Amino acid sequence: LETAQEAMRKTIEQTNVDKKVFTYITDLADKYLYDPNSPMRNEEFYIPVLDAMLASPLLEEIEKVRPKARRELAQKNRIGTKALNFSYTLASGAQGSLYQQQADYILLFINNPGCHACTETIDALKNAPIINRLLGQKKLTVLSIYPDEELDEWRKHLNEFPKEWINGYDKKFAIKEQQLYDLKAIPTLYLLNKEKTVLLKDATAQAIEEYLTNVELE
Repeated sequence: LETAQEAMRKTIEQTNVDKKVFTYITDLADKYLYDPNSPMRNEEFYIPVLDAMLASPLLEEIEKVRPKARRELAQKNRIGTKALNFSYTLASGAQGSLYQQQADYILLFINNPGCHACTETIDALKNAPIINRLLGQKKLTVLSIYPDEELDEWRKHLNEFPKEWINGYDKKFAIKEQQLYDLKAIPTLYLLNKEKTVLLKDATAQAIEEYLTNVELE
């Protein structure tokens, strides 16, 4: 990771002699490392790009507003750091919080009911043998959270979620309004350990399945 980050930093710094080249290279980094639709997106590779943009003499202060905001958001819930806590409300009205979960692993699944990618991810998680096994052993908690306002729509889709999952909504809209989590793409998946340390951030269902399978085989 350090080698990759240093390579990204040096590449951007070398373009500081020409704003046209600088813009071209940073736009490429946006497209491949930041865009939620890119299969190559990688926040840890993208952070050095943002740092180089903020340090560049070629950009006016106004041009640094967006990379600054992205840098601040990227700093939250990084792999190896503790995930930010939040409260949720169940359909019954009962409340809980992320930090109350006590399983070895917590899979945080922030989603919108009915979105095509969300439905695909739900199906992938439902059909993953390792996830079902760890759920059965009480070693994994799947915490599905709806971050938006249309509760009627959320309730309409409740039966699509397995009964073994915790399925709640963010009543205070803290996740979005306080930008506790980066929601540039929905759904968003985080895998945490018992201490709520982030193991995987903005991961695919497949990546989470592979990670858990490898850990459990050790």
